Amino acid sequence: MGCFDVLGISKTEDLNDIRKAYSRLLTKHSPEQDPEGFKKLRVAYEEACRIAKEKDSAIKEELSPVDDFMEQFKACYESFERRLSIEEWTRLLEKDICYNIDTSSEISEKILVFIMDNFNFPSGVWKLFDSYFSWSTKKDSLYKNFPKNFIDFVIYRIDKGSTFRYEHLKDCVLGKEDEFISAYNKVSSALDDYDLYTADKNIDLAKEICESHPDLLILEARYLIFKGKLDEAGAILTDIIAKDTEDIDAYFYRGDLYSRLGDLASAYNDYNKVLNIKFDDAGALLAQGKCCIGLEKYEEAIKCLEILNDIYHYRNDFNIILTSAYNFYIDDILCGLNNDSTDTDLKYKLAEAYFKTSKPEESYDILKELREETDFTENMYCLLCHVLVKLKNDNLAYKTVCEALEVYENNYELNFFKADMLDRLGKYDEAIEQYDRVININDKSSSAHNNKAYIFNIVQKYSEALVCADKAIELDANMAHAYKNKAEALLGLELYEDCLEACNIALNKYQYLLDAYIIKIKALTAVSLYDEALDIYNKAIDLGFKDCKLYYCKARILMKLRRYEEAIEYCDYAIELDENNDEYYYLKGLCYYYVEKYDEAVDCFDSAIKININNGGSYYYKVQSLISTSREDKALKILDDVIELEEVKYKDSFYDLKGTIMERKNNFEEALSLYKQAIECDSNYAPYYYSAGHIFNELEKYEDALKYFFKSIELDPKQRNCYVNISYSLYCLKRYEECIKYCDKAIEIDPKYIVAHQNKGWSFYQLEKIPEAEKECNIALKIDGNNLDVLLLKLRLLNYKGLYQEALIVCDRMLEIDFNNSTANEMKAKLIQKLNSSKNEKKGLFKSLFK
Repeated sequence: MGCFDVLGISKTEDLNDIRKAYSRLLTKHSPEQDPEGFKKLRVAYEEACRIAKEKDSAIKEELSPVDDFMEQFKACYESFERRLSIEEWTRLLEKDICYNIDTSSEISEKILVFIMDNFNFPSGVWKLFDSYFSWSTKKDSLYKNFPKNFIDFVIYRIDKGSTFRYEHLKDCVLGKEDEFISAYNKVSSALDDYDLYTADKNIDLAKEICESHPDLLILEARYLIFKGKLDEAGAILTDIIAKDTEDIDAYFYRGDLYSRLGDLASAYNDYNKVLNIKFDDAGALLAQGKCCIGLEKYEEAIKCLEILNDIYHYRNDFNIILTSAYNFYIDDILCGLNNDSTDTDLKYKLAEAYFKTSKPEESYDILKELREETDFTENMYCLLCHVLVKLKNDNLAYKTVCEALEVYENNYELNFFKADMLDRLGKYDEAIEQYDRVININDKSSSAHNNKAYIFNIVQKYSEALVCADKAIELDANMAHAYKNKAEALLGLELYEDCLEACNIALNKYQYLLDAYIIKIKALTAVSLYDEALDIYNKAIDLGFKDCKLYYCKARILMKLRRYEEAIEYCDYAIELDENNDEYYYLKGLCYYYVEKYDEAVDCFDSAIKININNGGSYYYKVQSLISTSREDKALKILDDVIELEEVKYKDSFYDLKGTIMERKNNFEEALSLYKQAIECDSNYAPYYYSAGHIFNELEKYEDALKYFFKSIELDPKQRNCYVNISYSLYCLKRYEECIKYCDKAIEIDPKYIVAHQNKGWSFYQLEKIPEAEKECNIALKIDGNNLDVLLLKLRLLNYKGLYQEALIVCDRMLEIDFNNSTANEMKAKLIQKLNSSKNEKKGLFKSLFK
């Protein structure tokens, strides 16, 4: 089997295609899982590359601008000094070719292909690449062209970076920097897998190149710890710290070593050093939390573990350790209270610990006792308010925070809590005002700006929401919820591409942010990218989410795809989790409506209305369902009732619907009145003017009809039916030249619109432009040879020209279609009489357009 057969591609000289094929197959033939398959794959890859390079060398083609850029990129990478320089990369990436719309995507892809084999960049360079090519926000689209594990690696490097100190390699053996990094990475992976043999061999290889590199020395120390040579390991780590007092890895692993030796005090000091340098280092927070529990420093353990828990919301193992620390802490406090039962500080700490361990009743009892015994502090009020919310007593919580603010009016947390309560109670305008007070107290409060954005989205003030979300991001660029609120505002503003980008940033910062998935699904659904939307739904489900809003989103997609039975199933899933959401019943009813199960649809709409009496959509489609089952009188009763409801939105649609029913009953005057009321509700909706114009035509008030039709066209110039109705009004007013003009406008929109050709033909006939009339008549007959109005025009034309025999044939054709057609019968009798009397006089013109 040839090398290209092994790679699964046709023979090619394109190294990019070869590398892509190789990377794709690496997931199947990894060196760990399939060493034999990997060996064959690697041999095939190297052989294919050799063939491609030989061909490239032989052809000596002139480089394209993109290839020339990539040669410069490669040269920058191969010079280790330049590779580490942000300035060098910036100078290269500032070239026009990276910005040009025709080449920027190609450059981005070629760089990624290059990086598949050459990825030893400092963190700053990874972030620089992302600032130019936005890889982190285009992750989903990159998955289509590259292996998922490779793109995940790129995003990880951009987001998390690397602590490896590349600059220390400048003083080592020139030209062997990547060889050192490769050996270093093998040592690191081997230690993670407890493969001490591989670690030992690669430590020796790396030391031959750069013996003093601190990152390698740390790995060697870790290796020695595994081997039980703790003194040697400790000496290496201590020496590193002596040379660099900011080396957090050396402190961390020495702390780990002390912890193994049972010297928790020394371990505590080293972990503290790490946290003083990097307060949110997850490994040090966890290690220090455990260490503090061992040292019985429970309050400090809780502080570390709370920070860790905020970073990793879904890590149950961290929650278990934190709960354990709290339980020790509670025992400690209870012991202290046994010695002094009047210690209010200890009582408060106990109430706080009970609250944190999901014991709000016990916390409330203590706080109630403290309120009776002592002056209630700001912190006590704050805790009491949170406890009352936990006890689901929102009204008392709101009353309590208002009381607290009478005493502590400038307390940030109490003001913030009041704003949050106003939000929870649905008092959105007051909540926004209260958040403004919070911002006056602390203008750096990203959370206050973020929560304002959230509320503005609820009340559909999306421009204001966007401003607030951007301000929150400016204050805290790592706030995933701010990007989520920004995405929701952009969704409301129908800026879908920007919305998706904001969702991606939010999810890159916090992958468990459910609302970001839901917003992303909605945005993709809005632009009809249903398969992509379903992919996002599946990703959310894979993360373990079981949420009614998620099921509802999928039901909407399935409905759009006309998979109504499946959509109904997912509506049921949503209703099972939240039976009080009217939108879920409404969507289910819509699905039944579309499959013409009108009784089931009505039941669903009734359920929605029972939950929300102002659910306008449910009334609308309930009426449509009743009309479809010939229950128009009941439909009219419902329309009368819903029009009386003050809070129902879009009342214009109900006036319009009632107008349609009255029009069907030939009650044109009332229909016209209803269409006018619809226009009063929404004066910018073209179809209402069209409907009113149509009624005026029925009432033969053609000048009035034209006023409404022209207004409809002004609002929506692409209505072919409106142009045709204008032509009808003009025809009836005997303004034939104008009639032709508006027929042409309809034909311009739809060249096969038979009524437009028909009306145009009749107008030419009235103007006695017979050849033009015949031309339009023939076009119309090609579109529909059985159209009686067009056949009548043909009959009039033949009669006009004295072709009575041919006219008689048209009469017979009309009578085949409609045996009782009075005009055809009358004309046939006259034509026979004419033929019998051999008279060739022309008859007068017809009276109306449709007789």
